[in-house]
Amino acid sequence: MNVMNKSNDMQTTKQLLGKRIKELREKRGLTQQELAAMIGIDQRNLSKIECGVTFPSKCVAALSKALDVQLPLIFDFNHIGLSMQEKRDSIKHMLDSLNDDNIDTIYRLVQVMYQ
Repeated sequence: MNVMNKSNDMQTTKQLLGKRIKELREKRGLTQQELAAMIGIDQRNLSKIECGVTFPSKCVAALSKALDVQLPLIFDFNHIGLSMQEKRDSIKHMLDSLNDDNIDTIYRLVQVMYQ
């Protein structure tokens, strides 16, 4: 996998996640300022997340709790834009670049979801 594909996959994921978070925030009737305060970040940081500029790696669990949705549902992009094949291809590309510890973590997560 080349660096450009990895960069494009991550950008797409950040953008989709940002759109999803914005969608869930608006559904709850929250402003960016309100949600940011609930999860302990600056409103500008939340704006960057919603715009797909940054990935909420350190606050994704807090977002899930504040938005009152299970963590896997934060990553539910089905209605936002990628086909199922595009998602599968993106996952394959991302998996190829992860270290063994990350693969183990993802394996355990998938096992829990599969049950």
